[in-house]
Order: sequence, then structure tokens, then C-alpha cells
Amino acid sequence: MLLLAYVVTLAPSVTYWDAGEFLAAIRTLGIPHPPGTPLYILVANVWAKLFAPLFGFAYSVNLLSAVSTAVACGIFTCLMAQWTRDPWAAAAGGLLAGLMSSVWLNANETEVYSPSLLMSALLLLVANQANEKREARWLVLLGYLIGLGWALQLSALVAAPAALLLAFSAVRVQRIPAVKMLVAALLGASAVLFMIVRAEHDPAINQGNPSTWTAFLDVITRQQYQPVSILPRQAPLYLQIGNLLEYADWQVALGLHPEAPPSWLRTPFTLAYALLGMIGFRWHRHVHKPSWRVLSLLFVSGTLGVIAYLNMKAGPSYGQGFLPTGAKHEARERDYFFVLAFMCWGIWAGAGAVRAFTRAGKRWRVAGLAVAALPFMLNHPAVDRAQVTPGLAPIDSARRILVPAPARAVVFAYGDNDTYPVWYAQQVENTRRDVTVVTIPLLGAKWYRAELARRDSLLGPDYIDKWRGFQPTMTAICVAAKKLGRPVVARDVPDRPPIPAACRS
Repeated sequence: MLLLAYVVTLAPSVTYWDAGEFLAAIRTLGIPHPPGTPLYILVANVWAKLFAPLFGFAYSVNLLSAVSTAVACGIFTCLMAQWTRDPWAAAAGGLLAGLMSSVWLNANETEVYSPSLLMSALLLLVANQANEKREARWLVLLGYLIGLGWALQLSALVAAPAALLLAFSAVRVQRIPAVKMLVAALLGASAVLFMIVRAEHDPAINQGNPSTWTAFLDVITRQQYQPVSILPRQAPLYLQIGNLLEYADWQVALGLHPEAPPSWLRTPFTLAYALLGMIGFRWHRHVHKPSWRVLSLLFVSGTLGVIAYLNMKAGPSYGQGFLPTGAKHEARERDYFFVLAFMCWGIWAGAGAVRAFTRAGKRWRVAGLAVAALPFMLNHPAVDRAQVTPGLAPIDSARRILVPAPARAVVFAYGDNDTYPVWYAQQVENTRRDVTVVTIPLLGAKWYRAELARRDSLLGPDYIDKWRGFQPTMTAICVAAKKLGRPVVARDVPDRPPIPAACRS
């Protein structure tokens, strides 16, 4: 049922934010933004080669997200059925977990978080085998998957503490093959070396250009984004927790009221499913305490652990009235970072619904399953990406930028949603590759300035090593473009760096 839900709401083409960049990188075996997600690029490239002849490139890679999420939910369902000996409760839990809005939205577009969720599920599956079989080979395999998870996307490692707890809970310490696990983890993590090899060939998408060991380390440590430490907090801790609660309020009935503030239409459903989650939480603890501890640790890692480690600013829709005027917010909502926590909630709430109705007799279990399936209707209007007009908006916006541009134009873009769909159109659909898109926010990165100089001769050496600011750098690009006989397309956008006079026609 979940796969069907994802397919009927699947985006028909590229979506906004990172999808365009990922699709372009997958097509060209390129390197997307740090930390690069090399394993995802490789897997998706192979997947696309298999299915793109049938469904088209973008739709096929979108389908990878749908299949990954559905399989992940299936694994969680099987584990819960094995642990609790109640297949009805497990099925309801797995179903509701997959219908949580953040999980669903990751499942119907090109995004790394769906394969990452599958990797998290695989970690728990292998850890469970290690717990049951008590054989060293399963621990070695677990180490290997942890390394692969790091090469895939760091969010997969949120499940690592829970997986290790599950694996080691029945293993004698002296029998733990620690060295073999470490070697296996390093072997899995070695997939990141793809980036330094591939960067030597300068693919079309080559963010960070990790062609040297120094640049490679900068990419995998995300130096481009100036990683923040745990302290000081970028927003007060109580606001960061409150932001999580806001995201939780979006999970089961977002279609009733897709706006950010609590709603009399949506929030009562959130509270009702929170109560069912408490019922499922207590029941799980009663029937199988070891796995309850594992899932509880996963929930804590996916909430407080993520909040502590990422130390995010308040989301765009949160913190007004509490933060100082002009305080910085995240560029977009970050609810997708908490999908493992929402999965745990869904598992417990679905199980809680079945157990609550079972008290009236076993025949009422179907009613509990229906309650677990209800978010299909409650969330559907807000998560449906299959609608033709909004579904094709990103590629239409890319074409509006590229198609009217003069031959060999240099076009200035202001951010991800201006740039990434254009990259997709150029690299996947082969649309107007003669146009060079200059992404203004990336100009502060030395590797990007070097790329503009290397590929298009738009900057001289004196602008590569030393950062001179947006206005002088944009001016230098425009002067160079005009010397090369290339027209410049630029427009002022409110609250963004103004276009220098040298760039105006």
C-alpha cells in the first residue's frame, strides 16, 4: 500500500531544492554539494540506467526514493512483528510510519534521505541478525554497513547507536570482532574515494572540486558551510525543541491545514496520534523490553541527538516573537532531519491503534488498521507532487531562464531554486548548454571561482585566491563576459546583492 501511495503522488519531473542538483550529478556521475553523497550518486546512476528507458530519467530516480522508503517501512514492520509477535500491530505501525508527511515527502522526489532511511533500516535488520545468530560475521557486516552509511549520507548513522545496542545486547564482550568491524567499516567508507577520482575528470557538477586531498577533506567535512559546533547554540535550546514539536504537528494531518501555526483542524489529530503513540510505547515495553529499548534509543537519537549535533537555526516559520529582530533562520524547513523519530512515533502509534481496538475483540483490529491508514487521506493534499501544474513548475522555470537567453549568455542566479532546475535542464534534458549560469551565493567559494575561470574564462587569477566581495567579483565576471562577446542576463532581486552597473545591458 505504501509503495502505491508514493507512486500515485510521485513527482513527474525535477522538484525544487536539491533534486535538480542531484539529478544532474547522477546523470553525469558528478559531485553534488558537500559532503558529496557519493554512494547515492553511484547507486542512483545504476538505477537510472535500468529504468530510465522505461520511465524517463527524472521519474525513474524519483521512483528510487519511493521504493527505498517502502522497503525501509517493510523492514521495520517485519522487525516489529518478530519482536512483538503481533503482525497486526506491526503492520499498522509500519503503515503509519510510512504515511508521516516528512517520510512521504522524501519518498516522492529525488532526495538522498529515502535511501538513507533504507540504510538505517538495514542497520537494524543486520543488528537483529547479530543479536539472534550470535555470529561474528553479522557484526562484521554491520560494521561494513555503517561505513557505507557514512559514504551514503550522514543521516543514516543516526540509527547506528540503536543498531549497536541491539547487536551487542546478546554478545559477550570478548567475542566482539572489533578489529574486523573497524576494517569492514573503513572498507565501506572507502566509497567516498570515488569523489577524488571523479573530480580529476571535472564532471559538469563538481561542487568543491575534490581533486586534491585538501579539497577532498574540505568536501567531506563540509567546510564550505562553515560547520557549527555544539556550543554556542544558534538558537535557544527550548526554541530548537519547539521547532521539532512544530514539525511533529505536521506529520499526520498536514493536508487539513498546511500552514505552520497550530490549527484547530490539524492539531487535534496530532494530539490523538500522540496518545496512540503512548499506548503503543507502553505496550511495546510490556511485550518485548529489549527491542523497546532499541526503538527508544532510536527515537532519542532522532530527536535530542539530532538537535544537539546539528545545532540548527530556527526554521523559516518558527521563532517570530522570541528571536531578536533580524535573527537568522534556516534557508528551508528541516523536518526531514527528524524522519527516524517520526518513524518511531508512527510505529508506536499504529501499534497503539490496533491494541486499543483489540480490547473490544480481535475482530476490531481492522478498525485499528484503518486508523493507522487514515493519514493517507489527511496528508494526501499536502504531499501530492503528481499534480501536473505544480509538478512541472521547476522545469518550466528553468526553461523560462534558458530558452529566451541570447546565445552563449552568462546568466546570474540567486540561489538553489534558480540554479538546480537549470542544471537539470542542461545536463539531463540537454537544454541550452551554451548558457553559463553564475550562482551568486557560490561566488564566495574559491573552488567555484576557479571553475568559472577554468571552464569559461570569466575570472582572472587575481579573483580566484582572494575573495574580493560580491560586487567586485560580479563586475569582473561581467567585464570578462563582454570581452568574450557574451551577453549578460541579470536582474535585481529584493534583499539580494544588487547587480553592478557593468552587468547591465
